[in-house]
This record gives sequence, structure tokens and C-alpha cells, in this order.
Amino acid sequence: MKRACFLIFLIAAAFLSGCGGGSTASDPRSLDLGLAAPGAALPAVRIASVRAVAPFESTDMQYRLAYRNAAEIAAFSNSRWAATPAELLRKQLLRAVGDGPARCVLEIEIQEFSQVFSAKETSDARIELRLALSSGNKSLAKQFSIIESNSGPDAVSGAAGVARAVNRVIGEIGGWIAAQPDCR
Repeated sequence: MKRACFLIFLIAAAFLSGCGGGSTASDPRSLDLGLAAPGAALPAVRIASVRAVAPFESTDMQYRLAYRNAAEIAAFSNSRWAATPAELLRKQLLRAVGDGPARCVLEIEIQEFSQVFSAKETSDARIELRLALSSGNKSLAKQFSIIESNSGPDAVSGAAGVARAVNRVIGEIGGWIAAQPDCR
């Protein structure tokens, strides 16, 4: 009888652990850029669009194993962005935009938004953007490339590295916009 009760207890425990919502290493993770507001502010500007080229238009967290083949892009199997990189970047940009009337319009295209491994345990977060800034009938274009070194060996530390890179690129975008006389 004791053995039968013990067996029923084990079966019930196994069943409940499978339904209980406990986290395991194979559970997918959803990551974003965190709660911290960007450290830099943007001048008053209207964010017209933020879009991404393939494969960065999905919620897949992309990485490259540069030590094997830098041209090969892969996605982490158990980690995803909470939104697309374009939506994540747009949210941070809107958090950084200053008050006042916007005299310029900003359009952004994400060309790279990934974690690049130079060795198995060593990676950099890499963001490359193409920007178009317009005021009236005048338009300027600029390319930004940010590499955040020491971004860690996994998706979680890579997301933190990307968040730092986004913060840096917002500062650089803000400086570029502030230097344009038509945007002041």
C-alpha cells in the first residue's frame, strides 16, 4: 500500500511540475532593452518611421559566429525580442525626444541588429543604421555603426549589450540632429 501511495505521489508530482509554469532552461525567453530611459536626449524631431531590412524585421535574436563565418546569420533558439528591433528602437527614440515643435523629420532603417561572436565566449553587440533627416525640401542622409564590446556569451548578456549600443547610438543621432541648423 505504501508503495502504491508513493507511486501515485510521484506521478502526481511529475504531472504538476509539467503544468506548474516553473521555468526551465528550454523555456523561451522574451527580452527587450530594459527599463532605463536613454541616457541622451534627442532634439525635438518627428520620428516618421523606423524599419528594418531582412532578417532584422522579426523578433528573432540574431547572431553571427564571426570566428567561423561572419556571413552566416543565425537566431537564438530559446530567446526572442519582445518586439521587433524596429519597434524596440522606436520606443527608445520616442523616450528620448525633447519637447517643443519638431522642425525635422527622421526616418531610420536598421541594417544590422545582432550579436557578433569573435570567439565562443566573446561577443560584441552591433547596430548599423541608415538615417534620413528632412526639413522642408532639404534632406540629409547618414550612416551610423555602433559596436558595443564585451557583450557576453549568451542571448541575455547580448540583449544588455544591444541596449547599451542603442543608448550610444541615440546620443550620436542627437548630436547629429542638433548640428543641423534647419532642425533647431
